[in-house]
Amino acid sequence: MQDLQEPMAHPSELPKLPGMLFRSLFTVARNDPAAATATQVCNEFNAPALSQAQVGRYKDAFNGFVSDVPLTIMYCLAQRVHLAQMLDEAFPWPAPGLVHVSNELELHAPIELGEEFFIRANIDLPARGPAVSPRRLRPVFNVEFWQKNTKVVTCVSQYQVMPKQGQKSQKPREKKVATALGEDWQQLTHWQLDTTAGRTYARLSGDFNPIHLHPLLSRWFGFEKPIIHGMYMAGRAQAELERAYQKPVQRIDVSFKRPVPLPADIALWQKPSADDNNGLYQICGAADHLQRLEGSFTLQSK
Repeated sequence: MQDLQEPMAHPSELPKLPGMLFRSLFTVARNDPAAATATQVCNEFNAPALSQAQVGRYKDAFNGFVSDVPLTIMYCLAQRVHLAQMLDEAFPWPAPGLVHVSNELELHAPIELGEEFFIRANIDLPARGPAVSPRRLRPVFNVEFWQKNTKVVTCVSQYQVMPKQGQKSQKPREKKVATALGEDWQQLTHWQLDTTAGRTYARLSGDFNPIHLHPLLSRWFGFEKPIIHGMYMAGRAQAELERAYQKPVQRIDVSFKRPVPLPADIALWQKPSADDNNGLYQICGAADHLQRLEGSFTLQSK
């Protein structure tokens, strides 16, 4: 448990998602080709408390959590922080031109329902310019959630800045071939997602990115079918792991490897460790066995 050593200086109210999503459309004109060294953008926010009703809806959507407050629900709030920071003039890239590539959440102290959050957030902006490879343009968002001067959760998210149209590689895509998992991997469960899964989770999380909602919308962004939210998959993985171990998850990370088009038939695999409180997991296509995401987890020891 970590206590706040310095008071929040001048936190602002965390904006709501609908207004920020609209404003983010105006960032598509950003185009800063000038070279710049690595730097950091820092912000502080006040955010509303989680209610029992919010947490109840989230737990009902996944059906398996043992945690009083599932850790992955905190990403729904962290995403609002990310978008607020992307709208800052100090952020050089268009908000719609970012792809979430990895995330880590860790619980440091119990989350109190009905208690507002104080948030400290910073973005580690990589060096940029004409000589920098586009693959190195991966800003890292660090978000700390505090309640009553105690840090309760950290969320670390990495995004990839996507090249603008015309800058994309013209190399043909390689056909991916699945490799068999070793004998130490165990299939925990599998589930089927229908075409409405993206819209259902959007209402739950507030993430109404068009790529998740409908084929007519997702095609504007290069996807023939809508794809499910990556953090839906991480939330589902946490729920299933907690159901299997009957212990709350203390820490969970995830790397997103491939999108999951809807509808989908998905399998969750796990590789437990010797101490029973740590392990690896991955989500693959139930039919093609291609990996969609992978990560690790730590269970609460009590």
